[in-house]
Amino acid sequence: MKRLKNKWIILIVVLSLLLGTSYGIGNYFVNYALSPTSSSDQRNVEDEVEINDKDKNIIEVNKIEEDKKGEEFLKTVDTTKIKVQSMNLEAKYKEHENQHYWTILVHGYKSNNQSMMSYGKEYYQRGYNVLLPDNRAHGNSEGDYVGMGWLDKDDISCWIDWIVKKDKEAKVIVHGVSMGGATTMMLSGDDNEHVIGYIEDCGYTSVWDIFASELDKRFSLPTFPVLDISNIVASIKAGYSFKEASSINQLKKNQKPMLFIHGGKDDFVPTSMVYKLYDNAACTKDIYIVKQAGHAESKNYNPKEYWKHVFEFIDKNILEQ
Repeated sequence: MKRLKNKWIILIVVLSLLLGTSYGIGNYFVNYALSPTSSSDQRNVEDEVEINDKDKNIIEVNKIEEDKKGEEFLKTVDTTKIKVQSMNLEAKYKEHENQHYWTILVHGYKSNNQSMMSYGKEYYQRGYNVLLPDNRAHGNSEGDYVGMGWLDKDDISCWIDWIVKKDKEAKVIVHGVSMGGATTMMLSGDDNEHVIGYIEDCGYTSVWDIFASELDKRFSLPTFPVLDISNIVASIKAGYSFKEASSINQLKKNQKPMLFIHGGKDDFVPTSMVYKLYDNAACTKDIYIVKQAGHAESKNYNPKEYWKHVFEFIDKNILEQ
């Protein structure tokens, strides 16, 4: 009897150690990926896709000019806040008089709305009212964990409500880049009546897929059991599952037009993802691949061509509906 009791004690100790170690691993990777104060945005991996020097130079020169446009536009915008689940979320905005077309411009991972100011200037010059949110846990918005698009889609819905309170006739186009692109696609499955179309730029198929890709590239670690454990911890701490946060599943429910944009040399969100996204979209759609561009560089490779594709799609497939 005593020997049996000792075996149970040993088993309980071993299981406790395993559970403690597992939680520690999951907690580390959740904090690394989702904490706004972590260094996860400092990505240092060996590029699998090389961009030649000529194209790099084109992107760098255009980025300087685009950033200048954004800085100029930033000086002209107003600031507003909303409260979501006791969190204060902040956004910049700029309106035209008697104009009911709006665009919401959604930034990427560990960035803020300033990265979208040049996009805002372009839309505003074409007659759109513009709203540029700081996603939760980014910029001047509060939040303990990054939403990776899944929590952000609900925040964007709250921003749409804010727009509609100002303008009951509002017609909204959502345009997001990187994590903002994923937010755009995830939002599309919720079918907000005031949204008339979407522009998605280099978003991922799901949070699970992008974390699995980065787990391999950054740490050379397998999905199982590391990501499985992290997923459980994220569900507890951040309030969502990596698997439920699926752009593909949301796209299958979307009926509003969407343009898919991706860099042909994207080494962060693999270019292969955009083809899966496009194939699973049940809506009116088009795809624009900038072969020479890396991640979130499609606009900066050729701004004129980028906006030509965007507004041709909007004019033909969104505004004419």
